Amino acid sequence: MNNNKTGVSHWKKNPLPPFLCLLPALGCWLTLPALFAQEPPPAWYMNKEISYPSSHYIAGVGEGAKRSEAEAAAVAAVSMFFNTKTEVRNEMIREFNEAAAGSDTEFSKKTYIVEGAQVRSSEELLGLHFAQSWHDAKRGQWAALAYIDRQEAAAMYDSKIQAAMRTITALAADAAGEAEPLYGCALLYRGLRLAGLAEELIKSASLVTPPSTGKYTASLAAIQQLRSDYRRQRDGLVFTVRVEGPDFQGRIERKLAELLEANGYVVAPNGGAYSLAARLAMPEETLAAGVFVRPGIAIRVEREGRSFFSYNKNYQRFGQRTVEGAHSRALAAIEQDLEENFIGRFTAMLGR
Repeated sequence: MNNNKTGVSHWKKNPLPPFLCLLPALGCWLTLPALFAQEPPPAWYMNKEISYPSSHYIAGVGEGAKRSEAEAAAVAAVSMFFNTKTEVRNEMIREFNEAAAGSDTEFSKKTYIVEGAQVRSSEELLGLHFAQSWHDAKRGQWAALAYIDRQEAAAMYDSKIQAAMRTITALAADAAGEAEPLYGCALLYRGLRLAGLAEELIKSASLVTPPSTGKYTASLAAIQQLRSDYRRQRDGLVFTVRVEGPDFQGRIERKLAELLEANGYVVAPNGGAYSLAARLAMPEETLAAGVFVRPGIAIRVEREGRSFFSYNKNYQRFGQRTVEGAHSRALAAIEQDLEENFIGRFTAMLGR
């Protein structure tokens, strides 16, 4: 019996042939490859001079498995134009920030740093930009282009150079008016540390826009004068070393004098304008296992009763079977500490 009461066949209910019903799905499948089509490379990938001519830009191209790797390679390519390593510039910037803040010494005289002279390490390549990165799907590689607009960067370098030179000028003026030679030398040394960064910025500015080289002649002359003044001031400082306490055979006094002379300071046995006075402490304790001492040292740079620099250190306990043996071990530890730590702190104030 025919259960189709209307008499309309199944074919009539679905007028489209079965293969035609598959066309929409087939069309979607046919368009899938288009979703993964290789984007054409940007013009700069084939020839960066087309989009970023060297007359107006400093550009570098880099590649890598990741976008970040490609960008790092592009930055390295730009950095090579300046013929310097970013680590060198970062070190100069770190030294300038320390010199400006005065955070690495016990130098007690207040100095004035011109506002706005701070330079941050993130600005090591001023005016650095990136073009739109490109992914080469066929090779699974990213390509990136880093660039610097010469005119934009020139203005940025000039701003940093002028700020640095204002600070150098201020420090030189403070040093010239300072009656205390050691303070004057410390001020000049701060300026000298900043001068290295200023010279690096001037060199970079000259590479970015060669015609600007003559613009900084006066700044470079001021830096050379600063170096001359610093050397003259520092060479005029004479130190006499004195050690109080159980310094057997004068070991600590000799070590301090050797460290000063090795770093270019003048040491006189008597009559130095400044006294580097050290006081040793060697408290002893006798136990069944032997003799133990817990040494300490306090160092002051003084003139006419006025202290300019201090270094204090207490050490661990040292033991030996004899008093001489315990003291010898303690003195050896102090000598090592003076070489590894004290002289670095001292030269951070006055240079080397």
